Amino acid sequence: MAGKVWSAICDRCGFEYPSDQLKKEWTGLMVCEADFDHRHPQDFAKIPRPEKPLPWTRPEAPDSFVSVSYIATTEGVQETTNPSGTFDNGL
Repeated sequence: MAGKVWSAICDRCGFEYPSDQLKKEWTGLMVCEADFDHRHPQDFAKIPRPEKPLPWTRPEAPDSFVSVSYIATTEGVQETTNPSGTFDNGL
């Protein structure tokens, strides 16, 4: 009996439709025309294979921390006074 139509329910919206108005979606659901979702073209994109792997690798070295002790001295201290006199070198 080809062409027999019966009542069917859309898997997405839940409304009742004649069976010939539902179609199978790429997800396998039987949905009405309003709820039909085309598969995104990006799903069919060909992704290039990665480059050939290196023949050998090493794990990253662990972080090493250096201890620094600060000793208060006058070496390397910047002067904070204003200069006096002239800077005329007799030119």
